Amino acid sequence: MKASVLDRYKTACATMGIAQNSFICKGLEKPILHVRVGKIQPEEWTPIIKCLENNSSITEVIIEATVPTHCAYVKRSTTPSFTLTVKNQFMKSLSSCLVCSSAIHRLSIISVPLKKTQLEHLSRGLSRNQSLEFLCLKGSVIGQKAFNEIFATVRTSLNITHLDFSYCKLSDESCSHIGALLRSQTLERHTQTWKHTLRYNNPDAANVTGLKRITLNGNPIGDEGCEVITDAMQDDYWIRALDLQQCDITDEGAKLFLILLEDNACISVLDLRMNPQIKDGKLLEKINDCLGRNKQNDAECFAVGELQETKKAPKPKKTPRRSISNINLRNSLNEARTPKKANESKAPKKVTQYENYYNSMLKNSVVKNIEHLNDISLHNDKDKFSPILIHQTPPVKQAVASKQQEEKQIFAMLDELKNDLEIYKKELYLEKEKTKVLQSQVNALERENLFLKNQQQIDKSELEPELLDTIETSFSQFHNFLDMLKQAGYGDLCQLVNK
Repeated sequence: MKASVLDRYKTACATMGIAQNSFICKGLEKPILHVRVGKIQPEEWTPIIKCLENNSSITEVIIEATVPTHCAYVKRSTTPSFTLTVKNQFMKSLSSCLVCSSAIHRLSIISVPLKKTQLEHLSRGLSRNQSLEFLCLKGSVIGQKAFNEIFATVRTSLNITHLDFSYCKLSDESCSHIGALLRSQTLERHTQTWKHTLRYNNPDAANVTGLKRITLNGNPIGDEGCEVITDAMQDDYWIRALDLQQCDITDEGAKLFLILLEDNACISVLDLRMNPQIKDGKLLEKINDCLGRNKQNDAECFAVGELQETKKAPKPKKTPRRSISNINLRNSLNEARTPKKANESKAPKKVTQYENYYNSMLKNSVVKNIEHLNDISLHNDKDKFSPILIHQTPPVKQAVASKQQEEKQIFAMLDELKNDLEIYKKELYLEKEKTKVLQSQVNALERENLFLKNQQQIDKSELEPELLDTIETSFSQFHNFLDMLKQAGYGDLCQLVNK
């Protein structure tokens, strides 16, 4: 039988002759590893690291320093027991746990500044984990450089639903990376939803992977960061909550969020507290009204503190597929046949999450469906066209024909995309070949240049001794000439030359 994480911790403590930490033992019973850095003695770190290494049963890891949240990115002295070596070993063990575990769902590193080596260990574990849903790095990734180190990995992790980068000294430049993350995940989610809509199936929007809550409290992103975030969320129908306390947001930034909420009916939490620069009370009331409306229409309401876990509904039994048009036609006939009571009041129909998404998407793509609605006069009421009209179906034969035509259009579109992909692959291959040829030419020119420089130095070194020999020979010849003059009786002339 495989030993539990608590048994591993107790065994490691007994092997080293160390007393067990009661607070850690209490957490490991759940099993959750909760470490308070300031209350751990130096000798107690080794059992904790061994317990965490390659563990596949821990569901949550919390490591926090005893520092107030509002002082999270103030420079502080390192805890004596939590040295740089211990921190590296702990992050390495955490990385191995993330790699081999499919049970861990939450990871919180609070007020523990991480340097490059520790961030590399964390990134390696996150890149290979598929179960983590909540990642909190509050006050631990300080500055833009550290944020870039970890964000490249977080961007590709579609399993994370809640991301917390509070008190990390992030600016509007960091918001551009967050905006790129939202756009890429929006595209991926639209692709997943489109796959589910094939064959007239209803997409399960609740189980679409990706972020649903972003927390950026205590970061001076300002109105510029708000503009980047709201622009990226224009077409995102899955983000449910934004926490932006103490972010230096003014009335201009709040107006941007109000415009977003008027178009996006999926955001149910927008926390703008502790931003004293927002002085327009009516603006905040309008934002609260929009949030209240969204919460009523939303099938999944999230609390302000943390996201509630949604339970998966049991899979219904398989039923034979039927055309949507036939189903709607049958329902309309049944409604016409059944008499309505005079005192019977209709209960308000609950709007599902899919209908919210479908209606919002339909505003931008309704023109594509106009040609299939022959029984609706669109010439006079184009501006009054409602998304509900898409469910008023034509006769059965016409609906079947339109369904076949839509399927043909979809397959034709897929063929075009495949052809374009092949063309782009060929162009990419040709560009790579051209790049290789140019790179080889550049390397040849660099080698030739280096050879010419060496040859020039060699020529200089050979020329200097020859020049010295020539000068020395000329001087010796001159002195011999003077000696000949002296022998010939021209000594006075030689003395004049020497002067």
